[in-house]
Amino acid sequence: MEIQSKEVDYQVNSETKRKKSTLQRITSGIAIVVSILLIPILIANLVIIVKGSLNPEEIPTVMGYAPMAVVTDSMNTGKSDAIKAGDMVVTKKTNVDKLAVGDIIMFKNNQSAIIHRIVGYNEATNTFTTKGDANNTEDIDPVQKKNIIGKYMLRVPKVGDLILFSRTPLGMLICIGLPILMLLSYDFVAKRLTRREEEKINKKEIE
Repeated sequence: MEIQSKEVDYQVNSETKRKKSTLQRITSGIAIVVSILLIPILIANLVIIVKGSLNPEEIPTVMGYAPMAVVTDSMNTGKSDAIKAGDMVVTKKTNVDKLAVGDIIMFKNNQSAIIHRIVGYNEATNTFTTKGDANNTEDIDPVQKKNIIGKYMLRVPKVGDLILFSRTPLGMLICIGLPILMLLSYDFVAKRLTRREEEKINKKEIE
């Protein structure tokens, strides 16, 4: 009978450990995924906000890259790969002398950043003519090379809306608080499961 009791105890402990391990892996996995998604956005936003505050005349970049949320549909032709409002686009600092007609660039226009396609080059003024793919007319103001932020690299659909939200007070709070909450929840669950297992072991020893 004692051998059977030990076997039952072993099975109970094994099952408890298995459930604990599975729940910990799930909780830990969720916390890691949330952190991977939110923390880089938070860090990039903080860098951009700080750099923008220190030098308000310049469009802030991170290591030569400029992630920007698209707020208009001036490039939205309706095609699946078109740049749409709500997307995030990333441009990279480039050699402006190597830019050519057809390239998509981000450039500064007053205090705004615009991403349009190069449709012409004026050798006399050394400026580019740009146009939104979905617009009927070219941009009025020619783009000087000094105002070019970078060349278009990629877009991430719908992430622009998330970036804009993350720059609001509520968004900043979520980006900071949610990963911390997930990690605290993981720690709470792990400790609770450990405590339950210890209580079961102590109860068995008393019996």
